[in-house]
Amino acid sequence: MAFDGNFVHALLSELEVLRRGKINRIQQIDETSLIFKVRSAGSNHHLLISAHPMYARFHLTGQKYEFPFEPPMFLRVARKHLEGGIIQEIRQLGNDRRVEIHIQSRNEIGDEIRRILILEIMGRHSNIIITDQDYRILDGIKHLTPNNNSRTIMPGVGYTAPPTEPKLNPRTEEIRSLPGLIDFNSGRINRQILNNTEGFSPLFLKEVEHNAGYFTIKNIVPAIQQTLSQAEDIRPVLYNRNDKEIFYFTPLSHLGEADETYDSLSGLLDDYYHDRYRKSLIRQKAQDYLQLIEREYDKVARKMDKLKDDLKEAEEKDKYQKYGELLTAYMHQVKPYDAALEVIDYYTNEPVTIPLDKHLSASDNAQKYYKRYSKLKARENSAGIQLDRAREDMEYLSNLLHQMDSITTEEEVDEIREELIEQGIIKNNRKQSKKKKQKIQLHAYTTSNGLDVLVGKNNKQNDYLTTRKAQNNHLWFHTKDLPGSHVVITRPAAEIKEQDILEAAMLAAYHSKAQDSESVPVDYTEIRHVHKVSGAKPGFVTYTDQKTVFVTPDRQKAAAMESGRTD
Repeated sequence: MAFDGNFVHALLSELEVLRRGKINRIQQIDETSLIFKVRSAGSNHHLLISAHPMYARFHLTGQKYEFPFEPPMFLRVARKHLEGGIIQEIRQLGNDRRVEIHIQSRNEIGDEIRRILILEIMGRHSNIIITDQDYRILDGIKHLTPNNNSRTIMPGVGYTAPPTEPKLNPRTEEIRSLPGLIDFNSGRINRQILNNTEGFSPLFLKEVEHNAGYFTIKNIVPAIQQTLSQAEDIRPVLYNRNDKEIFYFTPLSHLGEADETYDSLSGLLDDYYHDRYRKSLIRQKAQDYLQLIEREYDKVARKMDKLKDDLKEAEEKDKYQKYGELLTAYMHQVKPYDAALEVIDYYTNEPVTIPLDKHLSASDNAQKYYKRYSKLKARENSAGIQLDRAREDMEYLSNLLHQMDSITTEEEVDEIREELIEQGIIKNNRKQSKKKKQKIQLHAYTTSNGLDVLVGKNNKQNDYLTTRKAQNNHLWFHTKDLPGSHVVITRPAAEIKEQDILEAAMLAAYHSKAQDSESVPVDYTEIRHVHKVSGAKPGFVTYTDQKTVFVTPDRQKAAAMESGRTD
């Protein structure tokens, strides 16, 4: 990608449609991104502005976003000073990735005021800042305190530009002095040009070098000017080179023919960033739930260790019962203040020494051992039951951890969240509980013989597929004794060929914990032999009449078989 100063220069011509437009509403998508709803020339436009550390940008958007935020302070300030305002000017500062949007508005008593919205698109240092007409900061979406920063971004402080070395604006006559700043003998000419010019990216300089052949003191400026002139032909393009996507506002000769072209720069940015932004949100949401599941897993593991210790201790219970019986039988031999009693065990005819509490009577010592026996026996029974439940919980959580690795959509995150609420792992949130439930969608594949195969990637999908969607004569697949997805060929078993079985089994192995293994055992049987256990954890079933095949997961083959999602 190359959201450089040249790209910003091209993008501003597209944003001219917002000039004289009225800002009707400002909403916040996340901690760093805003949507400005602007009415201009009889049409509504949505301007997305983001200071995201990875996806900083600004452009018109046609995507739909949720606005989960209660208005934070920056949004309140933006609404107070900018809503209802008219956009007077959108200008780039030099050839840099800094833009000022000048807005005419009115204050609470109706007096005309001017505000400046400053966009700094600089990777992780990106920021969105609101100032008055004298460049006094009203607020910034990211605050910089004076302690550890070279400049301060706080309300009431005068705005200063990011600290950078002075550079030449390549769109002015300044660029003619560039050869005097380059040491042609030291090499790395591209790096030297980057250090001395505004708004250039390594991608753009590769194009300049491609046009120049190689840099000399005579051709360096003409090559830059020629490439900038060619770049006036704004045709948004996307290249896919070595599994890496590269976009630019104009075709680049050194990359050859573009893989995709767009009607507008905003359309290009919308397409490129929206999918990445959604995936980052999914990863973040999934990470939050993953940490909850991992904590629950560790909690159950500690509980299992404690229960095993209890069972080990309970192994001594029979000894204490025998002590009680022998004391009762030989009680007459106990003398006051005896610390122990040696008797013959009438079960084994061997001598046994019974420790005594010398402050208790023989009868009380016997009762003490009977009580310890009863206590350990009860603990053993309870620990055994709890350990069985803990093992089920551990298996369930292991399955959840596997499912978290395969999440690809927001709907799947929401399905995991609903399940965690149902299992009491997290508390419900009233506001979120009002959200309309999404219809469960399954992942669809097609075998080489054209048969449809459905895959559930989490417990909700698995339960829906196995207990509601599939029919009794459909074939069901699952990895043997390993966490994994439920897989169903939606065709009567009698019509399914061996090749289809092997391909569906491969999908079951691919969507399991054994994804990177070889010769994975996969069980398959008809749905009529698969049963949901009453009271069992989500996704848990029992099955009979199964057969087993051994398959090796194949990522490329799975991708080729994928046909989308279906309900």
